[in-house]
Amino acid sequence: MVSVDAQTDAHAHAAPPFAPPPLDPRAFEPAPLDPRPLAPLGPLAMIDLLLRDRAAIGARVRAGHDTVAILRTMVATIAVAMAIVGAALGSYRGGVQIAYAAIKLPLVLLGTAALSAPALSAIGAALGRRSRLGVDLALVMTALGFGALLLAACTPLILLGRAADLSYHDMILGTVSVFAVAGLAALQLIVRVIADEGGPGCRSAVVGLCLVFALVGGQLSWALRPYLVRPRAPEPVFVRPVDGSLFDALANTLRSAQGIYARDEAPL
Repeated sequence: MVSVDAQTDAHAHAAPPFAPPPLDPRAFEPAPLDPRPLAPLGPLAMIDLLLRDRAAIGARVRAGHDTVAILRTMVATIAVAMAIVGAALGSYRGGVQIAYAAIKLPLVLLGTAALSAPALSAIGAALGRRSRLGVDLALVMTALGFGALLLAACTPLILLGRAADLSYHDMILGTVSVFAVAGLAALQLIVRVIADEGGPGCRSAVVGLCLVFALVGGQLSWALRPYLVRPRAPEPVFVRPVDGSLFDALANTLRSAQGIYARDEAPL
C-alpha cells in the first residue's frame, strides 16, 4: 500500500500539464484592404463581365468605380441592342417602319433610365439611404443594358414569329411577354445591388423604383408607339396620337386575340 508521503512525492515530480503556446495578437487583426483600385475595363470587357458575373459588375457600380465609363458603355449597348430589336419588330410591317422602330426603342430605354434614376435617389434619400445620383444612374443604366442584351438575344424569336405569319395580336402578346421577362431581369439586378448596400431606406427605395420603373417605362413606350404595325396598314407614322392608356390597349389586345372585337373593323 503506497503511503501518503510517496503519493505526494510522485505528484511533486510529475510532468507539468500541457500549456498551449502563447497566441500572437496580430493573428486576430483584420487583413489589410488592398489599396489598389480595380483595374479599368474596356467596353467589351465590361459587357462580358455584365453577362458572366453580374455580382462583380454590381460591386463595381456600387463602389463608384469607372462610373463615367460604365455610363458610356451602357448607353452604347442600349442604343445598339434596342436598335436591333426595333428593326426586328419593324420588319413585321417592313419599309420605313424598320427605321422608325429602330430609332424609338433606344429612346424608350434611355428615357426610362433618365427619369427613374433621380426617383431612386430621391426616394432613398427621403428614407435615410445615402444619395448618389451618379452611382444610381450607372446602376439603372447597367440593369437596362442587361435587359437590352436579353431582348437582343430574343430577336430570333421575333423573326421566327414573322416568318411563321403569326397574327398581329399574337405578335403583340409575344412581344409584351419577352419585354416583361427582360424588365424583370433588369429589376432583379437593381434589387440585388441595393440589397447588398444594406442600411435604412433600401427596401423602400427598391419598391418605389419598381413602381416608377413600370409606370415611366410603360407610359413612355406607349407615347412613342407604334413599333409593331400591321402589314396591311398604309404608310406608317413615326408617332401616333395618344389614345387611351397602355393598360387599355393590352386589355383590348387580349380580347382581340380571342376573337372579341370592340368595333366592327380592326384599325389599320
